[in-house]
Amino acid sequence: MQCADLAQKTFPVKIELRSEQGINVAKLIGRLDGFGAKKAQHLIASFAPGSALIFDCSELSYLSSAGVRVLFTAHKAATAEGAVVALSAVQPYCAAVLEMSELAGVIPVYSSPGEAVRALRGGSAAAEGGELYATAAGTFVFHTVGSAAGTIDILGDIANVIECAITSELVTGKPFFETEYSLGLGALGGTPEDYLPVMGEAMMAAGTMVWLPTDGNDTPDYMIPRKASTAVVLHTGFNASLRGGFNEFVAFTAASGRPASVREIYRALFDLAKERRPDYRGVLGLAMRAEIHEAFGAGLTKSPLLTNRPPNGKMITDVSNYDTWFESDKTPRHQGSTALICGAGEDLTADLSPIDQDLLRRMFYINLANKASQSEVLHNHAVFFRHAPSPGETQDMDVEMRRVVEEGEFVDMRHLLDQTTVNSALIAVNYVQEVREDVRKG
Repeated sequence: MQCADLAQKTFPVKIELRSEQGINVAKLIGRLDGFGAKKAQHLIASFAPGSALIFDCSELSYLSSAGVRVLFTAHKAATAEGAVVALSAVQPYCAAVLEMSELAGVIPVYSSPGEAVRALRGGSAAAEGGELYATAAGTFVFHTVGSAAGTIDILGDIANVIECAITSELVTGKPFFETEYSLGLGALGGTPEDYLPVMGEAMMAAGTMVWLPTDGNDTPDYMIPRKASTAVVLHTGFNASLRGGFNEFVAFTAASGRPASVREIYRALFDLAKERRPDYRGVLGLAMRAEIHEAFGAGLTKSPLLTNRPPNGKMITDVSNYDTWFESDKTPRHQGSTALICGAGEDLTADLSPIDQDLLRRMFYINLANKASQSEVLHNHAVFFRHAPSPGETQDMDVEMRRVVEEGEFVDMRHLLDQTTVNSALIAVNYVQEVREDVRKG
């Protein structure tokens, strides 16, 4: 083939616009180079502002920096209007250009236009009518479900755990509550001799209490009470409880081929809260049903009693003691499971002055198994299930979690590490206004 013939085979970009389930889909055909970018810019600018837009790149053969700029400009304009731009069916060369330009991860990318449409619509009826935002982590659809001021109530101090200073005097009996969401250190048992030697990671979620005994068997135990009891309580040396209900219910979908880490999900929620919520104080409490890609966990191997304090006198999280006191995953513990998660995050880039700093310090600590971060500190526990039912069409996290507990197969419980990756999730968000002393003791 002669050069003249080759020239006849190259075309500037052509754009075909269609609608799928009420979302604009712009099919890009040909080359989005310097010349094509000028044409595309004028056509894209004519699209209705504030509406979602998907670029179908299945027939886009070439992309240059000029074309990348057009895509980014469209993304930036849509975001300013509270809308979303997504890419789909990106071909290998164009994907390499996006990666080189560092735009990969900024605009969500899906394997097909159909998958992008489903993601931007939230993937289920639970996402209908919500506020939709696309981030580097994935797509979020927000629904308001409550207006009460959220709080975290702190019982005890995480410092007593990591300094191995728990004594019987510091342990409190905490009753079960139907809608409790909390995490901490605890155990079940009738006498101090039963529960003190085996205290470990503990979590309450929607009426279910799960804990990881430090008895050397590495097997979680759980209790699902059918009625209130003053005899069967969680004995805890540290507990943090979410109070005030949840403010928003969120449907999250990660971009195709790129599961989002728990840290990335929190970071996106932090950043969106800065834009969306005048009541944001830099701390979030979350309950989550997550479809896991790869789960990484950690768990105490010994009860952090004063009588078990390390001989070197250092914290159990110190590098010299960590491997003796914690079992942490270097490779994924679970893949393809469903996790029920309860936790909280502190945004170190936010103004945290409205929050009591002394009480805040009683909840968060640095776990050496987490990848270091200068922008947030997270504390999450998770219960894992296999064969869980598909997500429902509710916006009630209690209902969603109980369905998983009742119909799924319970397999594990851990302190959840931040590098755990998620394909999709239903998230209940508590915009924490205050961290308080928990005075409701059993």
